[in-house]
Amino acid sequence: MESKLRFSILMPVYNRREYLRQAIDSVLAQTFTGYELIAVDDGSTDGSMELLESYGDRIKILQQHHQGPEAARNKAAAVAEGEYLAFLDSDDFLFSNALATYDEVIRNFDFPPLILGTILFFQDGQAFPEDTTKQRPMKVFKFQNYLSKTRPLGDANRSANGMGSIIVRNSVYHDVGGLRNSSTPQNFHVEDTHFLLKVGGYGPCIFIDEPATYAYRRHDGNSINNAKAIADGILRVAHSERRGEYSGGKKANRYAIIGGRAAHWSYRYCWGRGQKKLALGLLVGTADMVIVALWTKFLKSKKTPASAIYVPEATLTVETPALRPRSSVASTH
Repeated sequence: MESKLRFSILMPVYNRREYLRQAIDSVLAQTFTGYELIAVDDGSTDGSMELLESYGDRIKILQQHHQGPEAARNKAAAVAEGEYLAFLDSDDFLFSNALATYDEVIRNFDFPPLILGTILFFQDGQAFPEDTTKQRPMKVFKFQNYLSKTRPLGDANRSANGMGSIIVRNSVYHDVGGLRNSSTPQNFHVEDTHFLLKVGGYGPCIFIDEPATYAYRRHDGNSINNAKAIADGILRVAHSERRGEYSGGKKANRYAIIGGRAAHWSYRYCWGRGQKKLALGLLVGTADMVIVALWTKFLKSKKTPASAIYVPEATLTVETPALRPRSSVASTH
């Protein structure tokens, strides 16, 4: 039987009570209403579960012992009824037009298996710039698949990297086996790259450049602050590639994705923060992939990048909820 729901939003929750209400409310305020929100409490001890229960039947709640966000997302995906899965971390939020934007893409591009939205970064306690809320025509790029993309996706303040950028057809998520149930709260890092490599051969892949759909909150508890954990996560992904875990698309394109992330992380977040030994270890462990990434970047510079596509009659406004200053809290996700 065909699902009546377009989207299932999967949200792992672990000790994020301070930010959790804003995340949930951003979903309940969506202008598109054909969705369900599935929250998985991952063994919280700070009252997050009680806050979830206060929403009653407006959200679905699952529970598990502390296993990490990948296992939580898999648990939610197992019961998800939506045609597409979207991902939301419990310290971030969706702009109110996010699901409407995804639905426009789905209808205009013949139900693509993979969509990537644009994430805007903001510092906890600070408001977005005023131009964030301007009306914008929908601007997208269409690629044969994720692995064959011909242009960078994002910049220092915007990105298509991160689980929050991914919208994937429910059936495709299950076709590739979802995320890693073998991960733990300590080694789950770089799960977005891992998953995109698993689905990277599915196409077409539509990247939404405008409008932004997801807000990523920067605070002291972000996993991105742990340079070693991310470096170890990239090495783990490289090991998975060498073991043949990723089979979609071309091997050279997968190498370029991993090598590009390794080079960026080692330079900006390891070497740039004085952790030179960590940077060198990451580069040595992915040297063959970094070389492929640099060569691929050179070859792409000689080609004409993909042209933007403007979706007719789809001009959407990014609306941001009121942001109040909050203190940072340390947690794993």
